[in-house]
Amino acid sequence: MPKTRLPYQILDADNHFNEPMNCFDGYIDPSKRDLAIRWVTNDEGRSVQLFAGEPSRFSVEQITFSRDELESMLGSVPDTDDGTPASGVVPGMLLNRLNPLKGLSDADRIELVAELRNQHEACGSRDLRLALMDEQGIEAALMFPAQAHAIEYEFADNIEAMYANTRAFNRWMYEEVGFAAENRMFLPPYVPLADPALALEELEILLEQGAPIIQIKAGHAHGGRDNPWGGRSPADPVFDPIWSRVNEAGVQLAVHQGGTDYQKYGADWSEDPDDTLGTFDAFQYVMYWSDRPAMELVAGLILHTFFSRYPNIRVVMAEQGSVWVPYIVRKMDHAFLMGRKAKWGQLTERPSEIFRRHFLVAPYPEENVQRVISAVGIDPVVFGSDFPHGEGLAFPAEYADTQLAGLSDADVKRIMRDNLAGYLGLAP
Repeated sequence: MPKTRLPYQILDADNHFNEPMNCFDGYIDPSKRDLAIRWVTNDEGRSVQLFAGEPSRFSVEQITFSRDELESMLGSVPDTDDGTPASGVVPGMLLNRLNPLKGLSDADRIELVAELRNQHEACGSRDLRLALMDEQGIEAALMFPAQAHAIEYEFADNIEAMYANTRAFNRWMYEEVGFAAENRMFLPPYVPLADPALALEELEILLEQGAPIIQIKAGHAHGGRDNPWGGRSPADPVFDPIWSRVNEAGVQLAVHQGGTDYQKYGADWSEDPDDTLGTFDAFQYVMYWSDRPAMELVAGLILHTFFSRYPNIRVVMAEQGSVWVPYIVRKMDHAFLMGRKAKWGQLTERPSEIFRRHFLVAPYPEENVQRVISAVGIDPVVFGSDFPHGEGLAFPAEYADTQLAGLSDADVKRIMRDNLAGYLGLAP
């Protein structure tokens, strides 16, 4: 399995757990079953997902290369049993330096694909996943199930369905896996901010169940019942009752890349505002996926004085990369030094200092880590494998040698382990 072993175990800020197909309709309040997200078989015999009876508006396809393009990059890869290209499910197949398939002989490639395929079952099983983590040298990881982002996007104008399915999703997570299984698998339950009262109600359940971390979506918060296609800052005082409880309970915050409505701004650029990830062209992908929602959320929390009100909260930005970090930190510092004021409260120190204290960011596997360190120091930088995605790491420990070369052993350990330890409540 792993080609590299570190002299300590890894803490991973961006990992994934596959929820079952019935995690919504199987766990929703029976009185609200008509609102459930469910899988059905269509007339062509394909499985499709319905949201309160309506087809999904979000296309999640991320692999946009043709099969011929994939084979030209990676060589021939055997099909899966159902006839789909195996490349689409192999961890790391979209990477460059850390691509596990590149340069292998046909025989070795077939053997590795089979090995990686065998891990698929572990991605949806608590016990098998803990065993796989042992093999990978991972002590603990933040694990994000895939469907959280879909709830808020699909139900933007159906608040009752949004919260009914959120409760079902979080109930599945708590009952079947746990929010901190063996203090190793940390699955953050999801809290949409569309309705402050319902969000607080959901939060109280999660606090009672002992959730150490909660998750919100990237970008602006939902605009509320009266403005479902708009937005507002997560630091808006309307959410103060929620964040006060999070702050006093010592719960941390996680934000993972997922579906937002930022593509609506493409209407001003000759783009279709109804497109989603799977149909994004290059312009839409660059401008509306990942970086902009991440930057705006960070800027909103810092410049809207969230952390002066809630100093106990730290935020992990997972699967959103880090190329945006140097820009937004320097831009915020410039605004502060120019005397620009906060909408709520007062800015009393450089935003970069607030970022260093309150944010942890996981660079994508092949991003330039040194650029982030030069902008914010090493303390906010954490390791994220993005396993088992096609752009994730098949062998997480290899990241230390390839991406952190030139750093001291102590600094490598901080990124691979120590910087995330306090956030997870673990010893460094």
